[in-house]
Order: sequence, then structure tokens, then C-alpha cells
Amino acid sequence: MSEIRSRPQATRTVFWVAVLLLVLGQQWPGFWSTEALVFGFLPAPLFYHVVVSLAAVVVWWIGTVVAWPDDTLDAMDSGGERGGDPSANDPSTTGGVA
Repeated sequence: MSEIRSRPQATRTVFWVAVLLLVLGQQWPGFWSTEALVFGFLPAPLFYHVVVSLAAVVVWWIGTVVAWPDDTLDAMDSGGERGGDPSANDPSTTGGVA
């Protein structure tokens, strides 16, 4: 069995800290009582929510690159039990027997 490549633990820890900060930032009640407008038309609480949501998109995208387990990629490359030949489970290639 091939050795599983892994990301450094510190990188994963930083990712999960960023996720925790996003969760805490989403729950922060700081702007909900203000009536200020951003760009002259957008209420500040809504703008804050948009910024946190866009930050979540970026963090989760980075998470797929940084914190995604590499063992699934190794198994697919080596034809192991998690990956392997995609036609192995296709009934049309096994004569109809699954």
C-alpha cells in the first residue's frame, strides 16, 4: 500500500481556525442595530452578511485544496479500493451482473 501523503497539520489547523472565525463572525450582533447605508442604498447589516458569505466561499474553497484528504487521490491513482477502475461497478461492462 502506498504511503498516504498528508498536508501539514499546521495548515489544517489554520483552516479550521478560519472556519471557526467565520462562524463567530456570522453570529456577531455588531451591525444589526445600525441604520447606516453602505454605497448609499445597502443596509450595513446586509452588507456585513454579504462580506461574511463571500469570505465563507473563499475559506471553503481553500479548504478543499488544503484540508481535503489526499488518500482518496492516492487510491484513485493506484487503482486501490477507494478509486480504481470506474467501469468496475458498471453493470453494462460485466454482462449485467453487478
